[in-house]
Amino acid sequence: MKKHISITILIILAWAGSAQSQSNITVTRNEAQVDFPQSVTFQLELADASDVAEVNLIYEVDRVSCLEANTAVPIELDGNEAEWTWEMVRSGNPPPGATLRWAWQITDRSGNVTTTPEQSHTFVDDRFAWQTVSAPNIRLHWYEGDEVGQVLLDAAVAGLDQLQNEMGITLDSEVQLFIYEESADMRDAVLYIQDWAGGVAFGNYNIILIGVPPRIAESWGVPTVRHELAHLVIGQFGRSCVGGSRPTWLNEGLAVYAEGEPSETVQSDIANGIEDNSFEPVRSLNGAFSAHGPEAGIAYSQSYSVVKFLLETYGQEQMQSLLLTLAAGEGYDEALEAVYGFNVDGLEQAWRQSLNLPAREIPPTPTAVSAQAIPTIEPFGLPESVPTEPAAAATAVPPTTTTNPAGGICNLTVFPLLLVGFGLVVRRRK
Repeated sequence: MKKHISITILIILAWAGSAQSQSNITVTRNEAQVDFPQSVTFQLELADASDVAEVNLIYEVDRVSCLEANTAVPIELDGNEAEWTWEMVRSGNPPPGATLRWAWQITDRSGNVTTTPEQSHTFVDDRFAWQTVSAPNIRLHWYEGDEVGQVLLDAAVAGLDQLQNEMGITLDSEVQLFIYEESADMRDAVLYIQDWAGGVAFGNYNIILIGVPPRIAESWGVPTVRHELAHLVIGQFGRSCVGGSRPTWLNEGLAVYAEGEPSETVQSDIANGIEDNSFEPVRSLNGAFSAHGPEAGIAYSQSYSVVKFLLETYGQEQMQSLLLTLAAGEGYDEALEAVYGFNVDGLEQAWRQSLNLPAREIPPTPTAVSAQAIPTIEPFGLPESVPTEPAAAATAVPPTTTTNPAGGICNLTVFPLLLVGFGLVVRRRK
């Protein structure tokens, strides 16, 4: 059973008793009781409902959408009162930081409509005493560790600077990050999230939640914040309502590139791939990465290498053009042909040549890979297998770091779940 947070919002309207309507409808109470993340109960009370023919609740949550997102719910009056509950267990819940807006439309028997002023509430996980640091277009909230907030904000700013300077991509709307001390605390704020998830990115809300224990804020938190923020920023740049998507190697390669200097793991993967000539065909990285940890991690490193080749060889303007061409709905091969003059196979041959690797034998008819669905919520994995500090003893043996059993799997798949889609994103520990 999920823990949840109970909040009651009582709005005593200043204009109660003087609602502007030809039918003299007077609102005496307008409440929203928020039991986050389980439900919101909207309540309306009128001074006199004898002339009321119809009551509708209009509500929406601020987010990026290609369609009108507000919902109109007809409510039956019970005397002078109307009440309706939004059960989030049916739809999934918006994240902390998201803003709910609502108003009531009241129609009298003559057809006159009174619409109450719009009210709003920002969902809050009030179990914790949040602190906030900010930079242009970034707000980062945390509650544990004196230095955690500034360390991770600096990481986010550095990631944005790299995206702008090396890719020419800027953030066009504010992003919020909520840093929990433990992943379990983060999971209690989100319905329908996997038990292993260490964080979740709500792309349509521009909100990221991550569990970052303060002791690994530098080693794990910094690259993870930069990586996941890059997904949101690049997603904003190439946001599309026509169904366009990016191949996984491009999506993840750009995010790893945004982490900054490649980790020792990434460098080792690339060096081993060159030495053994063991890289996978780039076309095989168009879709989901392997479910096996080591193979998935190598796919990340290879994707980084391919993206680095494109940026350093052809520059940021053509990378921007590729992202926008894909967003317009072009296929992966067609987009690459239009921007660079080669398809996925031609890209592979050019990239391999830059690494002094022999050309790969390409089948005459490449297998098409269909575009993946774009998930609404992307949970990503825990900083697993961080060793326990050894006891202070002369004979203590240094702990052995093991790998995250879930590996490094971003966008592995999409699980349809009621109105919410989940795409796995597991960040392997550096």
